[in-house]
Amino acid sequence: MIPLRIVETEREDFDQPVVELWRDDEFVGMVFWDDDTPVVQIYPDDDGDVKDLDVRELIRVLDMAEQIVSPVADAAEFAELRASLGIRRAEPDAEDEADDGGGGDEQSWESEHPATMTLLDEFDPQAVHRTSDGEGFFPRPVAEEFIKRCDELDLAVVEMEGFDLEGAVLVPRPNLDLVVRVQGPTAWDVFRPAANARALDTLLDWPSRATLVVAFVLQQPDGDTIVA
Repeated sequence: MIPLRIVETEREDFDQPVVELWRDDEFVGMVFWDDDTPVVQIYPDDDGDVKDLDVRELIRVLDMAEQIVSPVADAAEFAELRASLGIRRAEPDAEDEADDGGGGDEQSWESEHPATMTLLDEFDPQAVHRTSDGEGFFPRPVAEEFIKRCDELDLAVVEMEGFDLEGAVLVPRPNLDLVVRVQGPTAWDVFRPAANARALDTLLDWPSRATLVVAFVLQQPDGDTIVA
């Protein structure tokens, strides 16, 4: 499942910051302070359908969003935490982009981090399956090299999921799953190698069957996350 990310914005009609919730380039909703209560608004998708959200991921994101919008939060503490988690403040026109259903803080591929572009150029052709939204799935031997290359390029694997590719059908394996999260402010040059080492160790413990394929979410040094 594509992870949620948050973008801190300033809006004219709000006294406190507003936190936008995004999933890749899809606007999910926003969190804001109303009187003495944090409020979350979740929007339907472009077709008017409901969104399926990971409950644990949603709770984590909402907890952080509440601290950002709260007028009584410790500003210095959460400024430091924002930086460690790569939470960005949107540019002034981000509100208009969000209203239009656009990408807000999302970067175009042409302006993506150079290390990410290098990685994708090398490994995109090695994906054995891609979903309609572009998520790639890699055979286990390729996945091992993928993680090692991430470390060389100063990128971190922060999510990893295993599936079996049976013909053209992806079969989820709920027990083959890894999520790496920052626990408090952590320097990138400490977090990145630790995340990649954990990802590689986890992958090596997974079954070596030929049908196993792996999907990744990466984090860049600037804090942005990318679905490979």
